[in-house]
Amino acid sequence: MRILQVSSARNLGGGETHVLELTEALRERGHEVVLAGRPGSAIHPDIRFPFLNSVDLLTAYRFRRLLRRTQFDIVHAHVARDYTLTAAAAWSVPNVKVVLTRHLLYPVRPLALYRRIDGWIAPTSQILRTLAPLYPKKSAVIPNWVNLEKFPYCPHAALHRPVNLGLLGQISPHKGHDYALEAMRMLGSRYKLLIAGKGDNAYTEDLKKRAVGFPVDFLGFVSLPDFFETVDILLAPSLVEPFGIVLLEAMARGVPVVSTAAGGPLDIVRSDVDGLLVPPRDAKALAGAVRKLAENDELRARIIAEARKRVEAEFDIRKVIPRIEEFYEQLREIR
Repeated sequence: MRILQVSSARNLGGGETHVLELTEALRERGHEVVLAGRPGSAIHPDIRFPFLNSVDLLTAYRFRRLLRRTQFDIVHAHVARDYTLTAAAAWSVPNVKVVLTRHLLYPVRPLALYRRIDGWIAPTSQILRTLAPLYPKKSAVIPNWVNLEKFPYCPHAALHRPVNLGLLGQISPHKGHDYALEAMRMLGSRYKLLIAGKGDNAYTEDLKKRAVGFPVDFLGFVSLPDFFETVDILLAPSLVEPFGIVLLEAMARGVPVVSTAAGGPLDIVRSDVDGLLVPPRDAKALAGAVRKLAENDELRARIIAEARKRVEAEFDIRKVIPRIEEFYEQLREIR
């Protein structure tokens, strides 16, 4: 197949890594894949459009000219602001199938342009339900993935002393850092919290002030292998999480996870099987789950092993990419 991947993202984050890995994997499987993006983008696109905003007429015009002169089988867009431009550019262009991936939990505002969309991909069942008002022609839940070659299975032989709890990602109120700090008040000096990532400066400084006197370190940006080597239990206390790729990375590596049961983690973690789930905004439950894992070696070992098996079976990039490829093929068969 000849496939055009579209992403107007400027910087390299989780979503952009997703597009790059998808592009590389499809090329390895023999497809001709072209990447379209904005000038100066960290994804280094093959084709560059301005992508000023979701109603950028210049980009829509140039995009449409490309689709008319180059026969693509599939056009696949990944960023919400690109949806309207992609649909407009492909309007009445024959033989090309248009696919959008929805990575966010809040609903898409229905537009007449979306009648041009042939298929929607949702990484979780919760996101898929938000697409129902659009009456999609075809849709599927196809999860995000983890490349197991980058995350070898290396569970710890024993816990650190104190037990290192890790929180990795954007430092923002919706990520639940407040509840992790409150849990630390309950857990005491036998535990240490390692917060990795960057975010809102004012919020970060407020967290640092509130963490004074507690065993909490703010690490900034970290190397994932080094971080997972140091962390005994990964915390994901988000108030809501569209997916939660860090859960897959930790589970693949052999680090047990405690996550809130909100959004994507419900599709990733089976509580008491390959991780522990707790209600959001509940520091007491978060602290209790941490103790449960840390104080029960048998439970922790079983969860670590089951988590790795689950990632291998459901979220390995070698298992997920063929599902996207199959979705493309199914759309091509629809006339």
